[in-house]
Amino acid sequence: MATVFLLAACGKNKVDESAAKEYIKKSKEAITLFNEEKFDEMRTMFDATMKDALSVEQLQEVADIVKESGDFVSFEKESVTKKEQYFVATIAAKYIEDNRVYTITLDEQQRVAGFFVK
Repeated sequence: MATVFLLAACGKNKVDESAAKEYIKKSKEAITLFNEEKFDEMRTMFDATMKDALSVEQLQEVADIVKESGDFVSFEKESVTKKEQYFVATIAAKYIEDNRVYTITLDEQQRVAGFFVK
């Protein structure tokens, strides 16, 4: 149920530090909106495919599962790789009861093209 759409592609490429910071910032913004249950605002960050594939109701279902981890505490670790035309940010988040790992796929315009939580 917590599986949400993630675009997967082959081949990793190194991302320069300045671009990585931008994609990490945008990913953390999406996660923050998700944690605050501001789903309509979060969906404005989605590309057209994600808007069609992931509704507010589906985001709420995933948020209900994440709530079992308790309140959000902090972002722990982060990395960005490039897969074809997409940037994939992996961000570990600490919650009071558990940790979660977010994988956010973004296009070159920094629109969310994939959102996965485990």
